[in-house]
Amino acid sequence: MVQKNYGSLLVLLGLMLVSPDAFAQRVQKPGEKKTEHSEKEPSALKSKLWYGGGVQLGFNSFYGSNVFSFGLSPMVGYKIIEQISVGPRVEMTYASVKQSGFKAVSLFDIDAGVFVRVKVFRGLFLQGELSNEWYQEALTGSADKYKNQRFNQRLGAGWNFGNGQGGGSEIGVFYNFAIANDVNAYENPLGYRFGFTWNF
Repeated sequence: MVQKNYGSLLVLLGLMLVSPDAFAQRVQKPGEKKTEHSEKEPSALKSKLWYGGGVQLGFNSFYGSNVFSFGLSPMVGYKIIEQISVGPRVEMTYASVKQSGFKAVSLFDIDAGVFVRVKVFRGLFLQGELSNEWYQEALTGSADKYKNQRFNQRLGAGWNFGNGQGGGSEIGVFYNFAIANDVNAYENPLGYRFGFTWNF
């Protein structure tokens, strides 16, 4: 019976250490008006979230085609602990491909998946991603296009120039194993990113 009482006491002490605000009462000072808190403290979930995103703008040529592309890539991270974050990431890209003798072809690409990010040292981080990509490709020597999809596995590293609060920017390099292992792929498996973050 005594052991059970000690166990209950230990549980109670543990709860007080984890959440002291739940057991503390605010003492009203003399002459102070009783008012409700105007400033709400951030919720536990909100304090663990950070936001990021990138903008892609590109001009390149291949096989006699000229390509203009523009993309956005929003992401939201949840800090499991301060060093490890997980969350969703979506990348949406528009490209216009112009081949000699044909009208320009508009292509759309959506890449949606999840990431795990680990802070290594100061701004240095490592990031792994799994995503499914739905994309369109233009046929060489034609104005036609076709749809395709692939399952991407990326691993990369980058540097974030933020301080953990407010805005920041970052750069990164990512290697796509799906492209590297596809003998028919013409893209470079190395991808370079520049983006912005908030509260990372």
